[in-house]
Amino acid sequence: MKKILLSSFTFLTLLGSAQTLTQANHAPAVGNPIYATYQCDSAGISPGGSGAGQNWNYAITEHLSVLSTYTTSASSNIAFNPADVSVSSAANNTVYYKSSSSVLDYYGGDISIAAFDLNVKYTSPAVVAIYPMSLNSTTTSATSGSVNVISPLATSGTFNGSCVVTADATGTLTLPAKTFTNVIRVVTSQTLSASIAGGATVNLLVYDYYSTDASKAPILTINTSTISSLIGGTSTQTIVSVQKNYDVVGLNEAQKTKIELSVFPNPASHVINFNTHGTEAFKVTVFDMTGKLVSAELMDMGKAKMNTSNFTSGVYTYLVSDKNNQILTSGKFNISK
Repeated sequence: MKKILLSSFTFLTLLGSAQTLTQANHAPAVGNPIYATYQCDSAGISPGGSGAGQNWNYAITEHLSVLSTYTTSASSNIAFNPADVSVSSAANNTVYYKSSSSVLDYYGGDISIAAFDLNVKYTSPAVVAIYPMSLNSTTTSATSGSVNVISPLATSGTFNGSCVVTADATGTLTLPAKTFTNVIRVVTSQTLSASIAGGATVNLLVYDYYSTDASKAPILTINTSTISSLIGGTSTQTIVSVQKNYDVVGLNEAQKTKIELSVFPNPASHVINFNTHGTEAFKVTVFDMTGKLVSAELMDMGKAKMNTSNFTSGVYTYLVSDKNNQILTSGKFNISK
């Protein structure tokens, strides 16, 4: 099941002030490293209390087979103008934002709710952050645009709605392998009234738990979505996701020395080489454009040679990490056959 990527900005970045979100420690930006999430069991998981001084303790169970790997890039889809950045884990799971130092606007993209796959385009965007955001910050915006139902029945229409974003709680987040202090929780609630399927209402409710001194991404997300229509009835799903490597996040990437990496030949056909003088480089991992892991190689004295004979033609993303899974560099290469 695809994750609804509404307010999930998941990249390591510069440190920010504790329990305060800014563009620097929150908003997606071109060039952010790849990050990944596991879907977790949602049974018994509830958002917990609001207000200051909360203690959230979750005995989560990860589904290691349900892995989503996210990349960010400059938006080139004119249908979502004026969005300037996109976040994607697959060709059919991409969302679009416009980011500035004071405002983060959401312009839509792909949404999956139970059996329904939607593509939503905002002409009046959802304002999902006004910076700086701290406890009790609230933002309300009116939204409108168009919606296409991709499946189970192709149809399209328009919508009007509202979006309310509130930093409603701060406290400590405890997960099985690590405890995070100085956590701020952001709740994003959207209601869309759409002229599809005889009239439909879409409700999106997302709880994101951020540790601003650990990661730009939410450590944990609880996402409940509902679609109701006269024809299809009501479908609701709750998806809980956690950062794949949450137990090691907290290393400040800004303090890591970025390595210089040579990737050749590019485009490649049967083999590709990764060379660096960086002494920390330990492993190179490659994903296809759907976010699927396709290959990984350990680096020996800064070098790795990867067999790409079984790769299909297209664009692939790589990341180079150290022994602590800290990302040292990332990029893309092409396979041409």
